[in-house]
Amino acid sequence: MLGSSRRPCYGIRYWDGIMMDNGNPVRGGPWLALLVVSMLLQACTTVSETRNALRTAEVCCDDFAAMPFAAIRSVNPSDAPVGIKLDDRSPVYPFSTGKSYFSAYALSPGQPGSDLLLMFAPGRFNALNSGTFCPIVTYLNSQHQPIASEDLAIRWVSADKSRTGYWTAAQTVPAAASYLIVHTSDEMLSRQLSIDAVTENQTIMVGYAVATIPVTRAAGYRCLPVGEVQVILLG
Repeated sequence: MLGSSRRPCYGIRYWDGIMMDNGNPVRGGPWLALLVVSMLLQACTTVSETRNALRTAEVCCDDFAAMPFAAIRSVNPSDAPVGIKLDDRSPVYPFSTGKSYFSAYALSPGQPGSDLLLMFAPGRFNALNSGTFCPIVTYLNSQHQPIASEDLAIRWVSADKSRTGYWTAAQTVPAAASYLIVHTSDEMLSRQLSIDAVTENQTIMVGYAVATIPVTRAAGYRCLPVGEVQVILLG
């Protein structure tokens, strides 16, 4: 646990209102507006402290079959997504892609072949810990053996090309899948997720006058092993 080294902090992490459009690579027809709001107090741990906690955490299971699997429901576009929160109290497993916190689910008949959509937002951390949880998904067959799947297609969604938005990651659940596991990987933790077009208003002096101009710059968020992700499974 990280409690002994935490400093007081009043940062928050949030989800903004989301409008899902036909550009998302999922089936299911037109999307209605989806509002996901999460207001949580954020502890002031650094990125290195967060990663060290994972590095020293005990693994939960000897193999995939011993993992705790929950049911995951299929939803309609107007329903609320399934929320996943991974932190230093979550189970840990030494995946072939690296040690990670995880959340595991058993699929119901008819769910394999469905579309899976993950949604996650950058956290409003302090300057030392600006980042976001970067998910990957591992699928298992009925014998709890990993099976191949396509890569997640990650893209930034923002109505006004600003930092106010969220990432989506979508893929099709393999037909042979019986279980899915949401976690991260060493490769993801070495990356940053970038927002290429961030427009912010900046006030400048023009002679004796004050002018406000839009300034566009890139923004990058370090991938963290902890955080929240919203899951929609269209089955």
